[in-house]
Amino acid sequence: MSHESIWYSRPRTYGKGSRSCRVCTHSAGLIRKYGLNICRQCFREKSADIGFKKARYKYPSEKDRQLGHAN
Repeated sequence: MSHESIWYSRPRTYGKGSRSCRVCTHSAGLIRKYGLNICRQCFREKSADIGFKKARYKYPSEKDRQLGHAN
């Protein structure tokens, strides 16, 4: 048996080897949450198009704490 005939011979149906980015087919750094299946690099490029926004936490100032305002 030569190397070419056995290389990548078993089926990849589960595990990390079975999943890849749907944009660039990269398999490392995959974001699977919500069924995205996009690598982190492509997610940074496409996140605005998909509809994600960066969440920012506003730390309450001293004035807000005195007035009892919450975020």
